[in-house]
Amino acid sequence: MKLKKPSAKTATQTAAITGGVIVGGALSKGVFGLIHENTVTDDPTAQKKAENIGLIKRAAIIVATGAGAAFLDGNDSLSSLTRGSLIGMAAVQTLEVVATLAKRGGVTPESSASTASQKFLARTTGLGCPCNSSTGLAFMPPAYSPRYSLSLENDRGLGNPDESDIWETKDLWSVSA
Repeated sequence: MKLKKPSAKTATQTAAITGGVIVGGALSKGVFGLIHENTVTDDPTAQKKAENIGLIKRAAIIVATGAGAAFLDGNDSLSSLTRGSLIGMAAVQTLEVVATLAKRGGVTPESSASTASQKFLARTTGLGCPCNSSTGLAFMPPAYSPRYSLSLENDRGLGNPDESDIWETKDLWSVSA
């Protein structure tokens, strides 16, 4: 391997491949969202089944985009952009598969990791952010949920003295004496 001054054509193709990888990576999440609907359930077998179906769909995207990138022929900028986007799609889906399998394999997420090596492994496998959990933000603790109701049923909060104000709700954690 030698380093040399890049030509204009090499720089253009490198920029096209790099741009394609970025665009393809972003598009792959959208494509996966179109073909797979995440379901949040309390049933562990149903959750694992949905996760397995997601893994199969991700594997299909990886194989299809990897094959597309391998079979694509051409040296122009459009071919480089297309090849890069296919590679980006395969790369992002592969990283998502690795994160899912690492979570199943017992890799400690970064939020509960205690050592530097556990945190490094969590970040490397895609478990570095709690936002990557399968449930996402399905549960919002009461401390962070809105403390008001926008429901206007029964003229609540519109001058009816028998009802509480629209912006007032009962404290869920209080205990009446």
